[in-house]
Amino acid sequence: MGDRKEEYIRILTEQIRCKMARSQVAREILNHMEEQEEFFVSEGMTRDEAQAEAVKEMGDPVEAGAALDMVHRPQMIGGFFALVGILYAAGFLVSFFLQKNFAEASLLPGAISSYILYMLIGFMIMTGVCYADYSRLGLWAKELTVLLTMMIAAGIMLFGVPVNGASVFLCLPIPGVSSVNIKMLCYLFLPLYGAVMYGYRGQGYSAVVKGVLWMFPAMCISLYIPSISTAMMLFLMFVLILSFAVGKGWFAVSVKYTLAGIWGIVLLLPAAVCAWVIRTGADYQAARLRAVLHPGSKEAGYRFRMLREILDGSVLSGAGESAVSAAEGFPGGAEFGLVYVAAYYGILAAVLLIGALTFLFIYFLGISLRQKNELGMIMGVSCSVVFFVQLLFYVLVNTGLFPVGGVYCPFFTYGGTGVVVTNVLLGLLLSIYRYQEIPLDMKRKRRLKVSVKSNI
Repeated sequence: MGDRKEEYIRILTEQIRCKMARSQVAREILNHMEEQEEFFVSEGMTRDEAQAEAVKEMGDPVEAGAALDMVHRPQMIGGFFALVGILYAAGFLVSFFLQKNFAEASLLPGAISSYILYMLIGFMIMTGVCYADYSRLGLWAKELTVLLTMMIAAGIMLFGVPVNGASVFLCLPIPGVSSVNIKMLCYLFLPLYGAVMYGYRGQGYSAVVKGVLWMFPAMCISLYIPSISTAMMLFLMFVLILSFAVGKGWFAVSVKYTLAGIWGIVLLLPAAVCAWVIRTGADYQAARLRAVLHPGSKEAGYRFRMLREILDGSVLSGAGESAVSAAEGFPGGAEFGLVYVAAYYGILAAVLLIGALTFLFIYFLGISLRQKNELGMIMGVSCSVVFFVQLLFYVLVNTGLFPVGGVYCPFFTYGGTGVVVTNVLLGLLLSIYRYQEIPLDMKRKRRLKVSVKSNI
């Protein structure tokens, strides 16, 4: 680079406070000046004259840098932090008051001090992830997926604690950490999966096949634990993300026929698995499957029959006497918080609660879909899909339509791993929103061809 161009870019980038934006802005300004320089040379100027004229055309470097600083600056996120804090506080208060009314309901994870500690740790993690560069996860998505798989597998072998034949929890030798929920850790695969799909842009049907193969790490872990409900949720999330990538036209395939094929398999595969389990599986596996397919059957169990009794006794507003009476002996937990809300506060309160969470998750999805950078878009959509599907299954379980417990609802059910994973996903959403106007440094992108629309 000539001395004039080098000095101009140095002064210009000094005006840009966000260091993440400087190198890419410098590269784009340099490319523009070199194009102008070549044009002036073709018009008959000497190389030195053309370079001087190209630099002069760019205007004052301080003014240009200040203007770019206004464009390429992190977004303010104070309101988002306040919203998350309010939601956590509201969820805690609802659970606290329900706990007082229903002594048998294990809605809070132990002492209040433990919950507050989890929330503070979660906020610290969310803040750290928020200020990190999410695009680095996109660069290393495949490697991080493999690493996360290996870490969870090693944890199961070394620290897995079988309970009723399932190794859902890890008891780590870390002071203050009682256990880690493996099911919740599996949701960390989703934003990585979205980034992997982005890396296959421009490929043909092989990209779709690879997309299916990259579902296997998380799916295999959830089936090995085993947790059928987690596997079902993960499969639905993966398919939604893959469908989004196909629908965006990222792959050189027929969008209509590919989506039809994907969702045809989604409908046929569970039917085939159900038939296989009923014909060849163990008796208890067939009984569990029948409970899922027929929530009102005997196989659904005593707890779900009580759940239906509570809901039938609930009134529109306020406490339903028969519902409260049934709920007092209901062996539920945090995953059935919505049932207790309906029993004590009324069906309308439960609907408003779910409506508020749905509105929030739509807001998260809207933030993601508005991103100019498509890597940030699909990673944000992946995080939003996790929240939506968790909420969907939470509602299905609480209404007795899906008789499998152990589901999680962000902001309303609690546990150390759940709070941490939720805040990691929230931190990613914040990072995507915060850096939406920041050009990503292309030199760091080893495989991903990130397309960033600049306002320069």
